[in-house]
Amino acid sequence: MKALWRDLTGLVDKREQFERRFGNGPVFQHHTSGMLFRDPPAHDRLRHIVNPFFTQSSIERLSAYIDTRVDELLANATEMRELDFVKDFAFGLPISVICRILGVPNEDGYYLHTLGAKILFVLNPHVSQDDIDAGHAATTQFMDYLRPFIHLARARPDLDPTDNIISAMVYAEKQGDEISEDEILHMCILMLNGGHETTTNLMGVGLNGLLDHPDQISRWRDQPELLPFAIEELIRFVSPLQLQGRRTTREVKVPSGVIPADTEVVISPAAANRDERVFDNPDGLDIGRKPNAHLAFGAGIHVCIGRPLARLEASIALPKILKHFSRIERSGTPEFNRNARFRGLARLPVRLEP
Repeated sequence: MKALWRDLTGLVDKREQFERRFGNGPVFQHHTSGMLFRDPPAHDRLRHIVNPFFTQSSIERLSAYIDTRVDELLANATEMRELDFVKDFAFGLPISVICRILGVPNEDGYYLHTLGAKILFVLNPHVSQDDIDAGHAATTQFMDYLRPFIHLARARPDLDPTDNIISAMVYAEKQGDEISEDEILHMCILMLNGGHETTTNLMGVGLNGLLDHPDQISRWRDQPELLPFAIEELIRFVSPLQLQGRRTTREVKVPSGVIPADTEVVISPAAANRDERVFDNPDGLDIGRKPNAHLAFGAGIHVCIGRPLARLEASIALPKILKHFSRIERSGTPEFNRNARFRGLARLPVRLEP
């Protein structure tokens, strides 16, 4: 798997496949205009513009905001006592953080999430025409929502590219960098989707996994110094992104043999993260696991740009939850999303006791 990810000749462009699946409409344009399914040099050009927002130093400047937001969500959860952890906590933190980074109002987060979910869902295998049509409509609505923010940024004489991602991309446009308005729009959609969906899933499925392993909850409470190992183990255990793809352009040697050139390869980080040749008891949850060479964020030039943000949010939120509530238990049956590509819970009913 690492060989495929790190092979610089491997391609992610799927214009031919996506046009056959989606037709040449808005959702096709989205999934072929951002950096996710673009190869160099287009991938590198677009990633370079947004990368400063996801460096370790930039992310750490968000710590105070994340800490405050977690406290707000904890206060609400304490008052409710019984809640859907996904809707009432795990969703609220990452969507507010990515709205702040993007440069749009936090109160619009849920609306943008519903649009983004429809845009992402079409990437699953064997989706219906109704799902594709919903993806087209959602893409159009999302672009229409974003345009006024882009126009406002263009009109600002004192535009600061460090304020938010919209400002950064408009600033790049003003400086004469090669970036079109459609690329700006689609990169904004990609950043919002990528910036909250998988982190929501990490915290939701992660807490559900901890509830299945109460000994690990006790261990974490007794040994808070295990925090960095616990976060990496939850990332491995959950593996929010289940599927990726590459098209080989040359023969690639892997331990089981040789993958021929011009082969479409489906990569499963989740399977790699449960490989018994690498991990002892891979289906178990061990918050002290080390080493932990998981592949949840991918590798190579397409490695997840938001990995420092996901780690920071989880490392602030989850310890506070375990410290704030003496008892956490499920009050109903968890429901997983109908999504083969992104592993997440649609619902996790819990009962909390301070």
